[in-house]
Amino acid sequence: MVAAKIKFALIGCGYWGANFLRVLAGSPLVTLVAVCDTDADRRAAMHAQYPHITFTGDISDVTSDMGIQAAVICTPVETHLPLTELLLRSGKHVLCEKPLTGTADGCLYLYDLAQQMQRCLMVGHVFEYNSVINYMQRMIAADEIGPLRYLQFTRMGLGPVRRDVSVIFDLAAHDVAIALSIAGAMPLSVTATGQSFQSSGLEDVAFIQLTLPGGVIASINVSWLDPIKQRLVKIVGRDKMLLFDDLSLGEKLKIVEMGQNYQDPKGDFGSFQLSVKDGQIIIPNLQYPESLVTELEHFAECIHSGSAPRTDGRYAHRVVRVLEAAQESIRQDGKKILIT
Repeated sequence: MVAAKIKFALIGCGYWGANFLRVLAGSPLVTLVAVCDTDADRRAAMHAQYPHITFTGDISDVTSDMGIQAAVICTPVETHLPLTELLLRSGKHVLCEKPLTGTADGCLYLYDLAQQMQRCLMVGHVFEYNSVINYMQRMIAADEIGPLRYLQFTRMGLGPVRRDVSVIFDLAAHDVAIALSIAGAMPLSVTATGQSFQSSGLEDVAFIQLTLPGGVIASINVSWLDPIKQRLVKIVGRDKMLLFDDLSLGEKLKIVEMGQNYQDPKGDFGSFQLSVKDGQIIIPNLQYPESLVTELEHFAECIHSGSAPRTDGRYAHRVVRVLEAAQESIRQDGKKILIT
């Protein structure tokens, strides 16, 4: 028996919300009933593209509609807690973009509220639904790369600069979530440095280091100011390295065997440049479905089955705890912040 389509509303159709609008409108699993956005010009522009969908600037049009079963929130972070609370209390299942709130306590509050209301609360940590990340997770779980040594993340580019949160709560939220998932544990400590070069006073560049159990180190570099856009995830184990380049058009994942370097110790600079490595580089044949589509499919499945989503409020709480620690380390000039 085919499950009935779930009736959805979208709250916010700006930069990232426009992507969700496209995915929701094209999904065979849901019916997008309404879109709510306070910006009249944005509503008009989106309505011209999707004339069959109702657009409104009043959230009460969504909360009062008992036919709407679920909502996706793509609004500034400071609005996440009040909007998620409002929608949960009106009986809707909620998928809220990351980070769930600006505080770890706020994440737990919303998690508890969802349990109380018997509604599904899921957070849009989209890389948990990325096929390459999932493939790497399976390799690590199967001990195919040996014990972890270190993780390195680079997420840089020219904006878009946000005015509601720092680059830590924006870009680093992705990599913190990946690091915690890969390591399967919270960090023991966090150190960070960062700087604001914009008028907002919010950090637009940051360098974060997580000390994970077993001596594993995770280094996270994020910036809105770098003219060369990079989205790199490097996982180094004893036997192999996994390199994920999310901007690659074809070969997104490379598996590099450690092997051995051969170089004449008495050679000149030319021989150094020509030194060879005998470890293989393997490029697995992977499919790359859109992660946002996979994320929405998981949310719909959880609504139908009543099961807990992979990225629920507890998951969001762990991520935000680390982000808060990074911000605190910056405030204290790079002091090591212990995670208790």
